[in-house]
Amino acid sequence: MAVSACAFFVGCSGTQSQQNTANTGSDTVNKSDSPLPLDPNRAALVKVNNKLFNVPSPLQLAGLLKKMNLPYNKELLNDVNSRSNYTTSFKQALNTGIYGADLGYINIYEQLPDAAAYFGAIRQLTSELGILNSFSEETMKRIERNAGDKDSLLYIASLIYRESDTYLMNSERNETGALIIAGGWIEGLYLMTHAKAGNSSDELKELIGQQKRPLNNLIELLRPYYGKVNVNYDTFLENLSDIANIFDEINIKYTYKSTKTDEANKLTVINSESKAVLDQSHIGAITKKIEKLRNEIIK
Repeated sequence: MAVSACAFFVGCSGTQSQQNTANTGSDTVNKSDSPLPLDPNRAALVKVNNKLFNVPSPLQLAGLLKKMNLPYNKELLNDVNSRSNYTTSFKQALNTGIYGADLGYINIYEQLPDAAAYFGAIRQLTSELGILNSFSEETMKRIERNAGDKDSLLYIASLIYRESDTYLMNSERNETGALIIAGGWIEGLYLMTHAKAGNSSDELKELIGQQKRPLNNLIELLRPYYGKVNVNYDTFLENLSDIANIFDEINIKYTYKSTKTDEANKLTVINSESKAVLDQSHIGAITKKIEKLRNEIIK
């Protein structure tokens, strides 16, 4: 099973991506040797046993939070000083995902002074995981030279996670890629549930409710390794399933629009809008569960 580990970091660095119907605009890095353009409004596709699953990237989720005019809150981020506490590959992979989501959040809000430390934490963890043993000195120099440039940081991050993606897809460590993706999703949901919504509460509640399908996809990514890694992995998947049980109470209503046919390419696009039906009790239960799980991961 090939799992794209970079999906949760930069949206589309060397992997396929598709436009979410609710999104507009792009944030393209104009670099001559850049991988595919970075777009915070695009979701990524993760391929599992020849099936494609749509997952939102942290950049996408952070972009939506910023669009709601929700303030940047550094206190929500995982402390980079905790990095040395993560000594097992299980914790290293999950927290690589968490720090990656934090870096996406930092970049979307253009808090560049905070970016370098998180980039360093990610580099250290991926190196300890054996993903970036060939991390070049020239890349490090480029990071130092461009530490104050948002687009350059995003570009360099995409380069690193493209390398990570290639490594994981060509090794026997697909569960590591799945855990990195899981960490990114968990941090994204944590940021959503702990944002100060104010007048955007209904919009934020909708965004949280729409995480039902991505969570189901995430569980499908992790399920093949249940009982094959270690007890911590199994407990983690069981905890995600508990959160999924809450999401199961949320109804997603779809309204289908007119289809569009591209005769030249023999392609039919089915357009639809979806709305999550949930109340504050669902938000409270999800918030409590995701905070508990996230705290277990980052301690």
